[in-house]
Amino acid sequence: MVKIERSFPAPESLAEEAKKVNGKYDKEDVIERLKLLQREMNILYKQLEKIYKNPDSKTAVRMVRSLLKRESAFAAFKRCYVREHAVEYPELQEYVLLDK
Repeated sequence: MVKIERSFPAPESLAEEAKKVNGKYDKEDVIERLKLLQREMNILYKQLEKIYKNPDSKTAVRMVRSLLKRESAFAAFKRCYVREHAVEYPELQEYVLLDK
């Protein structure tokens, strides 16, 4: 069984941004965006967990498909996560293709 994370670590780009002289991410708007990212990723993790437990769940697959659409908030992060876990979710790879 694959352990599914419940929270998403901050991207490396944020750590690099913090190293800059004026690049801090402790401002309220940035913190709010990080919280929104974490919320969106947690929604994705829960749906992926449902698919992992029951691969025939059409409802969960539809939900994940909508979360992976480019119009969805933080779609790049979610699509990247699914791409990185292609072994666990081969049926979702058609929704995260780079050349679409």
